[in-house]
Amino acid sequence: MDHSGKKAAASLLGTESYRTSAAAGGTAGAAKEVVSRYRTAGVTEGKKVGLCWIYRSTKDLSDVTITSSFAQEVPDSDAAASVFTPYKMGELALASSRKAVVYLKCSSPRFEADGSRETTTLRVETSNRDEPDGSPAGLRKNNLTITHSAGLALAEALGCENNAGLPGTFKMPSQA
Repeated sequence: MDHSGKKAAASLLGTESYRTSAAAGGTAGAAKEVVSRYRTAGVTEGKKVGLCWIYRSTKDLSDVTITSSFAQEVPDSDAAASVFTPYKMGELALASSRKAVVYLKCSSPRFEADGSRETTTLRVETSNRDEPDGSPAGLRKNNLTITHSAGLALAEALGCENNAGLPGTFKMPSQA
């Protein structure tokens, strides 16, 4: 996680003292698993690849979990559940006080064994186990910040063209 992602995690957890664990091999290992799942099963929704787990120092259950999966399509921002606020980040981002999801169009030669460029939609999600303390707007921003950080790292590891449309640094996006 980049610096802004670490600050957002500390804010969500209410402590500077937290632990993280990542997928085996870090983001590169997670990217290999994403590619392997694509080559084995194609775009299958529901199969999540763990990217990162964030723990308060005294707990064994992760307080924040960051995952990636494939999506058949990007939902319409008008059809998003009322708990989510839609934002213009990647193809679409949805955020609530407990969760943020960003949909990314990733065009990469890594998905096909022959190196031909394939475009697929990735869904990167940050989920809080419990309702964090704070204002709804601040919590949405923190969740989006973490999701951006993880999504950017995954897009870079996968070699997505133009980092799947994510900017190199997080800036709070406008509502969609």
